[in-house]
Amino acid sequence: MKASRVGRCNDVMPGYGRHFSLRLVALAALLHAPAAVLAQGTFPGMEPGRVGGVTAEGEKPDKAAAAAKNKQMAQELIDQQRDEAARRLMVEQRAKLRERLERDAGLLRQPVDLLAGMFQLPADLKLSPEHRSVAEEVLRQQRERAQAGWAAWLNEETAQGKGELRAEVAAQRLSNRVLNEVALWQADTTPQASDTIWIEALKTPGICKGLDQSRPAAQVAQLIEALPAAQRHAAWQGEAECLARWGQVPRQVPPSPDRAFEDELAAMLPKPPGDMSSLAPEVRDALQAAGWTYAGQSPASRCELLRWWSQEQVRSRRMTAPRALQAWRTALAVRSQAYLLPDVPRSGPGATDANGFPLFARRAELAGTVVVEQDLDAAGKIVRSFVQRREITAAGVRGVPALALERELDAASLARAAATPAAAPDPAQLRDGTATRRIGIEWVLPQGL
Repeated sequence: MKASRVGRCNDVMPGYGRHFSLRLVALAALLHAPAAVLAQGTFPGMEPGRVGGVTAEGEKPDKAAAAAKNKQMAQELIDQQRDEAARRLMVEQRAKLRERLERDAGLLRQPVDLLAGMFQLPADLKLSPEHRSVAEEVLRQQRERAQAGWAAWLNEETAQGKGELRAEVAAQRLSNRVLNEVALWQADTTPQASDTIWIEALKTPGICKGLDQSRPAAQVAQLIEALPAAQRHAAWQGEAECLARWGQVPRQVPPSPDRAFEDELAAMLPKPPGDMSSLAPEVRDALQAAGWTYAGQSPASRCELLRWWSQEQVRSRRMTAPRALQAWRTALAVRSQAYLLPDVPRSGPGATDANGFPLFARRAELAGTVVVEQDLDAAGKIVRSFVQRREITAAGVRGVPALALERELDAASLARAAATPAAAPDPAQLRDGTATRRIGIEWVLPQGL
């Protein structure tokens, strides 16, 4: 069975069929219930006055009809008993799951530690005293909000599905949800009064200078520290408004193509089109160095490249300033590769199963569609390839995009697209010597998870 199917020009074709083997235990003794029930005599709902098969008026009943009706009623009672037994079993299983999660702290260590670390500022982070005070207050409120909702998250997750759910699976789903909520905070597009502050800040390289933190709260604090002191309180007020939507459904986030903002830039590096005069000189010089790679850049360099790229979109009128701001914020949002299941390889021969399905995607229960865009030269050779959009779902994430996890299927999708045969395009389709094609790849979870 193949891990995915490939379709061209946005025609997405199905691959794996998902099936969860969820068992409900039935009591074998119920199979003998008809005899036991019929021996009890009249069933509720039989006509009044009917006794021993003879009516009060002495008329003989239709024996075949009466037998059929009795049999039907007996079967309904059997079904009710079986369904009630299954319901009781499911309740017991979920109660045992919650008990195990609460008893074994190790199973919940990943999501609990993840949640605790997202909104902490390192003691050695260089912030002005007044700024740190404002930041700590906003983050304290968020920690309390997240802690207050944790029990409900735990109950909600253990109530999913029809049957036995392993505690390890529930813990992974909670981790998915925690990290994704952090990404939704960073990518929130609900208009804020503080947007004008950031739109202005993105016009110059200074906002990214000195950025060396990767943890979300610390990174935001560093970016706000780079703002004029008079604007920092208002900037944190905007963050507080976004954080207040923690756990809510639905949420406003950039559409899928805007979330591929970084991918289009990375595909063009190290020599992207556009006026690079507004790019920080040290980053501009580094682009020309031998062996330069985007993956090897520091947080500050990535931030600066994305800042410059956002302004190029505004200059070329491909994006409005608010859209460019949200695309920049989303590109900086937290991602699962840095936090979830670090022991699971993301690349190389051991990163996929025998059918080519990424192992992390199996563990995190990811599925959906990745659309790859390719530029072909006149001979049909691929000269540029990147992910144009993603529509990915993740277990534990419901009603909102799986922002923090949606890139986990990229490498496998790009490899599948690269292996798809390409013919020389029609010369009439060539623009600047290339033609564009899009390949949609659907990933469906394998059976037996």
